Amino acid sequence: MPKKTLTLASAKGADVLVQVKANQPGLLAACEDLARHCTPTQCDVQDDKGHGRVETRTVHTYDLPPDWLPEGWQPLVRQVARVSRTVERRKAGGWHMTNETTWWIATTLLEAPAFPCAIRGHWCVENQNHHVRDVTLREDHCRARHKPGVLARLRSMTLNCLRARQVRNVAVALHRNAMNFERARGFATATRKT
Repeated sequence: MPKKTLTLASAKGADVLVQVKANQPGLLAACEDLARHCTPTQCDVQDDKGHGRVETRTVHTYDLPPDWLPEGWQPLVRQVARVSRTVERRKAGGWHMTNETTWWIATTLLEAPAFPCAIRGHWCVENQNHHVRDVTLREDHCRARHKPGVLARLRSMTLNCLRARQVRNVAVALHRNAMNFERARGFATATRKT
């Protein structure tokens, strides 16, 4: 996430929680160094069982020392969190364990137990909107270069109509409506009335 986005969110008074990825190497290195040199301010451990797996999520939060982050990031970020996940899955012949550590930055101070809930909210948006746009609506494969915003708005309108009708499977609904124009027209009319 670029600094410009965090700056815009701060100007609008919005609080943002963002995962730090490898495409921001300086910021990621600063977060990893923070864990090596500073003591976490809070720690929270949560266990989740179900679907043939046991997941343990450990959250460590860190307050930022002055001038710790790369130039331009320090005034935007209030807190850093390290989220470590250990997942044990039942497979043929026993259990299989995986470990994963991710780094998150927040523009506001959060309690360690609040981080997993906020992260799940982030993934809810990712799964219900961005993933549907990328996979079902194939937005990344669109070759339109002249005013692509028009097609993006049409995709948004389509998703809004489907969500208003409480459609759970967007791909199936698109296929059914593509095969029957009268059904699609009736679908749009019913959505307008609600």
